[in-house]
Amino acid sequence: MRSHRHPRTSVSNQPAPDNFDPAAALESLHTEIVDIEALAHAAGEAVTRLPRPADPEQRRNLARIYTLVTKLASEISTTVSHGDDLIAALGSHLASGKMAKP
Repeated sequence: MRSHRHPRTSVSNQPAPDNFDPAAALESLHTEIVDIEALAHAAGEAVTRLPRPADPEQRRNLARIYTLVTKLASEISTTVSHGDDLIAALGSHLASGKMAKP
């Protein structure tokens, strides 16, 4: 009768294969940022539909809220544009790398 298989007593020093895909991660992050951009624009629209302020203090508070929401929307739009550029650059890089391989 043959001897039974026994598991190894030690673990390999070789790292396990990893399934992390940087392109997919970047695309996923970009998609989430686009979702946040949509929320920022919706918040901006909501602020513009608020009733007129009744006194100077309310006017200042509304101006502050509007400024914050507008600045947020602007920053997020810039970030989305940068993400578009990064994704395009990554696509070009991957395409050129694949073309260089035999």
